[in-house]
Amino acid sequence: MQQPADPSASPVAAEPGRHAGWNELFFDLVVVAGAGQLAHLLHDGPRLADLALYGVLYLAFWTVWAGFAVYGDIAASATRVRTLLIAMLGMAAMAASVHAVLTHHAVTFVLAYVALRWQAGRVWQRGSIVVDWPLAQFGAGALPWLVSLFVPTPWRYWLWALGIAVDIVTLLVATRGRTLRRASERAAARRGDRPPPGPPHASSPAPPQLSESRIDTAHLGERLGLYVIIVLGEGVIQIIDAASERDDWDLPLAATGLGAFCLLAGICTLSLLYGTNGIPHLRKDALPPRLAMLLHAVMTGFLVALATALGSAIAHFDDVLPKGQHWLLCGAMAGYFAAGVVAALPLAERADRVWVLGWGLPCVAVAVALAPLGVRLPVWATIGILLALVCWQILYDPGRAGMPAPGGRWRGGRIRRTSRADRP
Repeated sequence: MQQPADPSASPVAAEPGRHAGWNELFFDLVVVAGAGQLAHLLHDGPRLADLALYGVLYLAFWTVWAGFAVYGDIAASATRVRTLLIAMLGMAAMAASVHAVLTHHAVTFVLAYVALRWQAGRVWQRGSIVVDWPLAQFGAGALPWLVSLFVPTPWRYWLWALGIAVDIVTLLVATRGRTLRRASERAAARRGDRPPPGPPHASSPAPPQLSESRIDTAHLGERLGLYVIIVLGEGVIQIIDAASERDDWDLPLAATGLGAFCLLAGICTLSLLYGTNGIPHLRKDALPPRLAMLLHAVMTGFLVALATALGSAIAHFDDVLPKGQHWLLCGAMAGYFAAGVVAALPLAERADRVWVLGWGLPCVAVAVALAPLGVRLPVWATIGILLALVCWQILYDPGRAGMPAPGGRWRGGRIRRTSRADRP
């Protein structure tokens, strides 16, 4: 596999102002199909088992996409289009298998997932260590999926969940130093390098040479933002599909559809104009790339669930939502708001953290409380409350960066620079 001329060089320095290329945009089209198929898992009910299955399959699909997105980000102009097309075909097979993943298509989904995880790691097997995306080197999370092919249900699904858990733990604990150290140890073991005990001498074998590859955060941030737009587009599709099946188009339907559309538009504004990487309230460089990407996976999972709930809301515009869909709607929004709180917490100033919790936790609390208390509310009222929460965050937020500048504090609708004496 062809690699960039200098894998350790910074892609930002090599290609300043780089944007997503046509091949990357074409590759992202598979996300449209994947999000639509995964959303179908939540149409009936959903029950707790449906939610668990959806979460596992969505994170598996997202992990594969992220692996090849990182490859395209670092390889830049050396990206092999053939590699992306093969990955796209495999992800299309995963998406097509979702509908019957509990029956005869489970094997197809698992084989496609394991093969793509292997391919996403194989492109870096030339001594280049991607320190910002540890899953490029450590594919242990795919092993439980492979074992599940020989295990009957329901243990098969527990192995799938175990594989996802292994990947999440890897992203949480695999720091740059740990990633490089483990990669050096594995390279030395493959070469059979066993230095003799005692102080090194001239005959000791030289340690394997490894190069370090880093993510172009600006370029990958654009890819992550485009992913959010694609997911929100699935919400628009769900709204249109539900409205097209109604014969009686009247004012209540128009009001409900307008509220749902405005909710998606508000989320788009909050995520892309008041955040980073499509994550609301995330300050640039506040989180390591691997943690920001993990938060992106969780947040977009909630947004796909929201798309399903909004489609159901349009279908029941003249009545109350079924209990399962009502909980899904409120829970998805609570999860989205919670992701914003988590993104905003890595701030240096204690006063700023209090400021964050002042707008963040009330939105989470209202969305959570609305799930059991608002079951009998008309659909338009539930959507209106959730829209109000989104609009309040947009109006309350002082600027495009999503956070006040360091040392600034929210006072009377503006950022006021605080002195040392003013700080608690």
